[in-house]
Amino acid sequence: MKRNWMHFIAGMLCMALICALGIPTLAAMNKVDWKNVETGGIRIVVDGQELHPTDGNGKPVSPVIYDGTTYLPVRAVASALGKAVSWDGPTWTVYLGNMQGKLEYPTVMLKDMTSIEFQPITTTYLTDNYGNRYNSAIYNYSTYSDSRTYFRYLLNMKYSRFKGTLYIPEGVTGDGSVQLTIEADGRVLYTSPDMSKTSTPVPIDVNVTGYNDIEIYFSAGTYRNIMLCLADAGFYQ
Repeated sequence: MKRNWMHFIAGMLCMALICALGIPTLAAMNKVDWKNVETGGIRIVVDGQELHPTDGNGKPVSPVIYDGTTYLPVRAVASALGKAVSWDGPTWTVYLGNMQGKLEYPTVMLKDMTSIEFQPITTTYLTDNYGNRYNSAIYNYSTYSDSRTYFRYLLNMKYSRFKGTLYIPEGVTGDGSVQLTIEADGRVLYTSPDMSKTSTPVPIDVNVTGYNDIEIYFSAGTYRNIMLCLADAGFYQ
């Protein structure tokens, strides 16, 4: 089966290869005849378990083949491997795991900003499930499946990075899972791995250069009673 997969590739940041040919340059990708992209019948197996990749809305997506090269949906594969996914728009770069670079002091802390859609709750659960202590945090608590809590802030293109730490607080015993996603101007910049009561803390470092507004949302999985905190988060100029 052959389809036009241009929007699929762009929307899923699908630039990772599973062959030894390396990652094609942007110029090469621009020359692709998308009408000749093939899909269907490609399986992904991770540690003996078959992966059924979906997009950020839970809709099934498929690997594609073009000119003998197989391309994978990065977000689905990274989630299966427990890796966060970040998209750096200015450099057209997909990061699996932590982004590089350090900034020491935020220009403004997230807790001091006012959300233009719903106000996050500041939590007193400042110790994570591995004993690390934080200065401040906001959180989401899910008591039912498929719930979503989101907050939105105006950036006015003033900042370059957003950093913080995701963690499950100490004492949480629910069997659920929850995920955090960051969007800016309608573009998904970051999706965390699914977090459960045994998950280790996850550092966040996202490039927000040139964006006007940002939306941070927590999405609960298929189970109940799980809390996810975003600690010491801030924006950097």
